[in-house]
Amino acid sequence: MEGNMEKRPFNVYCNSISLSMSLHDIILNLQQQSPDENIYLGKVTMSPQHAKQFAYLLLNYIKQYEEIFGEIPSPPSEEKIQELSQLGIIGVKSEQ
Repeated sequence: MEGNMEKRPFNVYCNSISLSMSLHDIILNLQQQSPDENIYLGKVTMSPQHAKQFAYLLLNYIKQYEEIFGEIPSPPSEEKIQELSQLGIIGVKSEQ
């Protein structure tokens, strides 16, 4: 019965990814983080070969994006994040 279930594509906003691996798989754990909560969205599992091809394609798209829109800035340092947090400009949830 489960094999007959209709599979639908999904759209999700993800701003945090953690990675893990096994001998045969690369696993992307997708999360949506905000200062107030961290929502686990699911995971994408692929073979190392597919992951390598995905990485290649992603890098090419990033290069194209930067050619059109300009360089993507690097994330701020931990020191800058703490400074902005102390000034009340951004909210940072402390890890407990």
